[in-house]
Amino acid sequence: MKRVLITGANRGIGLELSQQVAARGDRVFAGCRYPGKASDLGELAARYPGRVTVLPLDVSDSQGIGACADMVQAETGGLDILINNAAINLGDEGLSAVNAWALLETLQVNAVGPVLVAQKFVTLLKNGQNPKLVNISSEAGSIAGMQKFRGYSYYASKSAMNMYTRCLALDPEMAGVIVIAMHPGWVRTDMGGMNAHLSPSESALGIMQVTDGLTPEENGKFYTWEGREYPW
Repeated sequence: MKRVLITGANRGIGLELSQQVAARGDRVFAGCRYPGKASDLGELAARYPGRVTVLPLDVSDSQGIGACADMVQAETGGLDILINNAAINLGDEGLSAVNAWALLETLQVNAVGPVLVAQKFVTLLKNGQNPKLVNISSEAGSIAGMQKFRGYSYYASKSAMNMYTRCLALDPEMAGVIVIAMHPGWVRTDMGGMNAHLSPSESALGIMQVTDGLTPEENGKFYTWEGREYPW
């Protein structure tokens, strides 16, 4: 039984990951900003008593992340998988519409947040079995793939997340933890829209298959949910 922490677990890919990981018999720590409003997660926890724990986790709040880590520590001595899935997208914007608040807020949640989560949970990860940290990125973060204008805040935040992923993968304080970025595909969620190619279940299944198969040689790389290496 693996011990898995998932951020942004109340909807979309995060919720589907929580469901699939619980269904296969693993221990799930499902983090979200407002557990009291996360009815789907509450139902999941009721379906798998003792296997799914819903925790308050706002990735933009360093103190709150530390408190969440203490809650997990109280229940288990280690984590085997941490999936940084929480993200926001405030919409595409042109130069005339972009503003500092949107740029900084998106960067804080999508890029800085995963680093702070890694910082607070690194001890639990290093106590895990073959520990892995997966940052859910996007093809939107690929600088090589940006061939036409698409916006500022979301795209730059995912590029920053990719660089932070490399930093974490090479940081001596993370030694022993495999760290990767992953493009989950274009998924039918609130963020991806209903015209997207993949269902959340297809994306989540691929994410877990790739994650389960990671080896130390793949540390610091950028993969798709299908296991293909993606250009930075």
